[in-house]
Amino acid sequence: MNLIDEAVIVELFGIRMYAFGLYVALGALFAVIVLAIAGRMLGLKKGTVPLTAVLSYICGLVLSRVCFCLLNQELGQMTPVSFWPHLDGGGWSMFGLIGGVWLGGYISAKVMKEKPGRILDVLSLAVLPLIAAERIGENRIEDFDISRPLDSTFLHGTFLAVGEDEPCLATYYVAAAAAVILFVVLAFRLCRNGKPGNLTIEFLLLFGASAIITESLRYDRFLSITFVGLQQIAAALMVAIGVILAARRSNRPKSVLAAAAITSLLLMVGAVIGLEFALDRTTWNKIMIYILMIITVGIPAGLGLKLLASEKEK
Repeated sequence: MNLIDEAVIVELFGIRMYAFGLYVALGALFAVIVLAIAGRMLGLKKGTVPLTAVLSYICGLVLSRVCFCLLNQELGQMTPVSFWPHLDGGGWSMFGLIGGVWLGGYISAKVMKEKPGRILDVLSLAVLPLIAAERIGENRIEDFDISRPLDSTFLHGTFLAVGEDEPCLATYYVAAAAAVILFVVLAFRLCRNGKPGNLTIEFLLLFGASAIITESLRYDRFLSITFVGLQQIAAALMVAIGVILAARRSNRPKSVLAAAAITSLLLMVGAVIGLEFALDRTTWNKIMIYILMIITVGIPAGLGLKLLASEKEK
C-alpha cells in the first residue's frame, strides 16, 4: 500500500493536506492537551509534561514503524530493512505505537525522577484520543480496517456499512467508539488518584480485551498468520500481562481468584482461536460467535479488575 498514491487530499483554509494525516494530527493535539491536564491534576514536576510528550511521540513513531516492518509479510518474506525508512509506503503498528509511548514515558520518568507508574497512567489515558482519531481517519483509506461481507441486511445503508456490492462493517468506527468509551472510564478512574500503575493495568485489561474483538472484526489481514491477526495476539498478551500484574498487586496473589484469572487466560486463548476458526471455516451465525467471544475475553479482564480492587493498602 503506497500511502502517497492512495491518500485522500483535502483542503482546509486554502491549505492542501492528507486527510488521514489531519485526523492523526488532531488526535495528537488532543493527546497533548489530555497529558497536560492530567499531569497538572496529579502534580507532576514542571517540565515533565513537555519532555514526556516529545519522548513519547519519538519513541511511538519509531517503534510503531519498526514493529510493522518486522511483522508485516510481503509475499511470504519479511519487509526488507532498506524499506523501513520509506514512510510513504507500508504502514504502522498500533500496538507498537502504544509500546513506544510507554517507553518514552518511562524514560521521561527516570530523567525527571517521577514515579514511572504515574507517568504511564497519564499516558494510558492521553493515548486514547490519538487512537480514536486515527481509527476515524481510516475511513479515508480505501478497503482498510473493514470486516468480512455482512451476512445480514441489518446494518446495510447505515454509516457503519461500507461498499455497495458486498457491504462490510466499518470496523474503524467500532474501534474508535471503544477508545472513546475507555477514555471516559479511565478519566473517571484517574480522578480518584489511585496508586501509580493501577490505571495502566486497567488499560491493559480493558483495551486488550476490546482490541481482541475489534481486531477479529477487521478482515484486511495486513498483519496476520493464517486466520489469526498478529495484533490480536498482541491484544491477548496485553490482557495476560494485565492479569499477571493485577495478581501480583492484589491482596490475594495465591488465592483461588488469582488461580482462576490465570487459568481463564489459557481458556481464552484456546476459545478465541477456536472461534476465529469458526468465523472463517464454518457457516455458524457470526453474531452468536462474537457474543461468545465477548464473554470469553470479558472473563479474564473482569477477574483482573477484581484482583486489582483487592490490592494491598500500603
